[in-house]
Amino acid sequence: MFLTNNPFWHLDFIPLFFSYAEIHYHYRFLYPRYFRKEPETIADIPIRCIRLISQKLPVLIIVKDSHLFPIELSSVSVDIFANGTIFSQEFDINEKLSQKYFSKILEMDISQIKADEKLKINVTIQYRINGNKKTVVNDNYPGLKKIPFECYLTESKLPFPEGWYSGEPHYHSIYTSDQVEFGADIPATVKMAKAIGLSWLFITDHSYDLDDSEDSYTINDPDIPKWKKMLDDVHHIDEKDFRVIPGEEVSIGNSRGRNVHLLAINHPEFIEGSGDSAEKWFRNKTQRYLKEIKELKNDRNLFIAAHPNDGIPLLQKLTLRRGNWASDDFQNSGIRFLQLINTSHFPDVLKAINHWRSLLLQGNRFFILAGNDAHGNFNVMRQIKSPFWKLFTSRDQVFGKFFTAFKYKNNEPIQGIKNGELIVSNGPFLNFQLKAKRKYYPIGSNIKEKNAVLEYETCTAHEFGEIKMLNLYIGDITLKKEIKVSNPQNSLKIELPARGYVRMSMSTSKGGFVLTNPVWVDYN
Repeated sequence: MFLTNNPFWHLDFIPLFFSYAEIHYHYRFLYPRYFRKEPETIADIPIRCIRLISQKLPVLIIVKDSHLFPIELSSVSVDIFANGTIFSQEFDINEKLSQKYFSKILEMDISQIKADEKLKINVTIQYRINGNKKTVVNDNYPGLKKIPFECYLTESKLPFPEGWYSGEPHYHSIYTSDQVEFGADIPATVKMAKAIGLSWLFITDHSYDLDDSEDSYTINDPDIPKWKKMLDDVHHIDEKDFRVIPGEEVSIGNSRGRNVHLLAINHPEFIEGSGDSAEKWFRNKTQRYLKEIKELKNDRNLFIAAHPNDGIPLLQKLTLRRGNWASDDFQNSGIRFLQLINTSHFPDVLKAINHWRSLLLQGNRFFILAGNDAHGNFNVMRQIKSPFWKLFTSRDQVFGKFFTAFKYKNNEPIQGIKNGELIVSNGPFLNFQLKAKRKYYPIGSNIKEKNAVLEYETCTAHEFGEIKMLNLYIGDITLKKEIKVSNPQNSLKIELPARGYVRMSMSTSKGGFVLTNPVWVDYN
């Protein structure tokens, strides 16, 4: 029932990151070390709970593949460790499960817990399988160290002014589900997103999963029922106060015939792409190419380069024909929005920013976006480290840790992003504009002046700490050089290059970081 056309060791080359781990796949009579005749049973919690938005802490319980291994989910108990005190609550479930996917959000009373504190949380799940009683903490993945969840409890919303909308541009739901990974259902995701203070979400499931049969991840269905069900789910949950926009992460060919990833948001038709799906051995050629995207663009859709400069292992390059975006790929496709930040691991964030800076100094007008590529993973990332052998946990790529925020007249993510007044952040706020001859130039706009006055606004919160460093960057495309001014005064008079840009960044004492997109300069 779990067979595939691939030799089992080909899983070494499948992207094994960012996801709830699928532990039931095996090849004929060869089983993974972490295989268990039980459904994946997982608890998850948001990284932040804003009591003004969510008066109770949402605790997500997921049980996957109980149609193969039926269980009775007996009870769940939640223990919160806060300021030397333990707050506990037990939930009786008593449900017999025999379905492909089950989820339930439990609401934990947090009214007695002091705000502005990072909570440590354990979730104990009790269930019966084959007549035997089992108890697990946080998940039933074998061999994983059970680290407590961490959730920052606060009364206040994110420190963003009115008119700014924060969201996640790259997220995989339950419609991404295959041999090695799966995500969470969309309603549960929205609940978690609201709790941490986001206002919008793009659903970007893999193109090579969305074309699958509902009963098999190795058999395609020309009627694309998974794509249609995802669209229907989004249609029913999208609302004015929290926008959910459908999309897909397309595996698509670059100018060198390599598979790269593209986020196609709100495009009405499915775009096929299975070149790096590893569903069939040696079938790794691309179906579509980036150069075709220009013809698909319109006012209602949005195309974003997904993690265009992430490192790719040599074996993936050889077997899956994977590659990176090159300069001519951006030009051929007309893509201006780059989701370069794909993790909260700060060395990788800095690497992404340095790559963006090099592209800017070459004269490209690219906007940077930040996301997490999370497949569920609202607090801890559980993933396969060594196929058929080992799992591991991390906090680097979880939902909402880094996000993209836009300023616009209302919560319309596609038009707001296209408008260009964009920042990326893991919590604090920074915005600036240039003033010249009584005219103001916000982020994303173009200025044709020799001199300007810098005006900026900042805001942080207890969760992120005090402002530690504020940087102004003036890029000169002619000289291929970027000048940094540390802690500039507000109303600072600056000399602008003939061709270039101005951008800013800010860091805080508790690891907060925010980066603006540029104001573009072209005096000539």
